[in-house]
Amino acid sequence: MKTITIILTVLGLVALSVPGCLDEKVLQLVFTGETYADFSENETGADNPESAVVDVADEIGDILTENGISLSDIDDAFVTSVHYGVISFDQSHDWTISGSIRVRRNDDGNGSESFATLANYTSSVQGALGEKIPAPLVQAGVDVINTALDDFLNNENPILEFQVQSGTIAPPPSPTDPMVFEWRAWLAIQLITTETVEVPDPF
Repeated sequence: MKTITIILTVLGLVALSVPGCLDEKVLQLVFTGETYADFSENETGADNPESAVVDVADEIGDILTENGISLSDIDDAFVTSVHYGVISFDQSHDWTISGSIRVRRNDDGNGSESFATLANYTSSVQGALGEKIPAPLVQAGVDVINTALDDFLNNENPILEFQVQSGTIAPPPSPTDPMVFEWRAWLAIQLITTETVEVPDPF
């Protein structure tokens, strides 16, 4: 599941002198895209990690299509942030949870790669309801995603599998008092491209 939000910004201008009354200026453009995965929690005491699969080609392809640009236009791509929040919770008491969002390559669908931690979280479930909370990035997981993005730019089709790994839960859930809620993790990535435009020379 995903939503794509595109932000266009100009990072820099490099003026190139040309004859006549026009200058060529090279614009560096940044396209920010966001995808998300939903996880269902129903903890009774046992640790049952929840997973979601993301097709990198599909996600980047959506950003390219929305902006009318092609893969060959992209100079670089990288992850910029991770957020999390609870989207559904209606139990009679709150829970305090901690854990990690992890990621691995799963191009062949066999799950042969190890998970790397992308971000850690600590929150009450009720406190995260309706929120979008930033989580500090962990370099090991960032490297997995950025390598997948680099491979996509080289015409490969990487598949990423994300997993929620529970840490501590207070109070401890049980079969008679399970912890039940729906939550979401957002992943933001940026695509960098350049465009040359002609503008009037004021001098």
